[in-house]
Amino acid sequence: MLSRRRLGKVVLGAALPFAAAAAKKIDSVVHGIQFGLQSYIFSGIGLPQEGILDVVVKSMAETGLGECDLYAPLLDPAKWRAALSPEYLRGIRGKFADAGIDIYGLSGFPGNTEEDLGRTFDIAEILGARLVTLGITLSAAKRLAPFVEKRGFAVGLQGRPDMNASNPDTIAKPENFEAAMAVSKNYWTSFDIGDATGGGYDALKFVEAHHERIALLYLKDRRKDRLSMPWGEGDTPVKEILQLVRDRKYPIRCYLDCDYKTTDRPADVKRSFEYAKAALG
Repeated sequence: MLSRRRLGKVVLGAALPFAAAAAKKIDSVVHGIQFGLQSYIFSGIGLPQEGILDVVVKSMAETGLGECDLYAPLLDPAKWRAALSPEYLRGIRGKFADAGIDIYGLSGFPGNTEEDLGRTFDIAEILGARLVTLGITLSAAKRLAPFVEKRGFAVGLQGRPDMNASNPDTIAKPENFEAAMAVSKNYWTSFDIGDATGGGYDALKFVEAHHERIALLYLKDRRKDRLSMPWGEGDTPVKEILQLVRDRKYPIRCYLDCDYKTTDRPADVKRSFEYAKAALG
């Protein structure tokens, strides 16, 4: 499988042209844990989507977060599924780099065919992303594995964590994640601990058992009835998982994913990061 060192170096060459011009990267490592943001949380919350990336960048810079998983529809809400020019994408990358933010991951693009996935990888390379997160089925993961390995990209399988799932093709239960990641050395998981709690998981146990194959942890607090809550008000062991990652020195990136209803998402991001830092002492 891809080593942690290899995962960190995937498409590293794509980042070099921006190195000289970019601002110094924001350091968002706390007690050995690299924190970042899942930018999906800025979609569908009532904010005007035109210019939303400027809001994301400003929020991250003010909060002190130096990495993100870029949610693809935010690239250009009006035409994100259409062809995005390399020049446009390089401009997006420069916008983040100028603020000291690294686009580490890319999520939200379709990836059920080689054509879809190839285009996603091309876009990820231009943006400088090291990881592409996909929500696909087990059969699709098997079918696409040779293409993924040919392109040499790291893929985080998000799945749909649900202990009650009945479709064996859905990456939902722990054994489904294990089967999917066994298909290819390039497959990891981008695991949502809030979705897992809502799906009946012991999220802490899953992280402990599968830490070697977790590329990203999406940090979200949900109740067992699947309702997202501000951190500390749901049933997800956010604090305990962060302390586990710290104490065991797991090299897992932890990205804020506070997706509850809000009137001020930037304030939620700040509040969540403060919660994480307080949990780690």
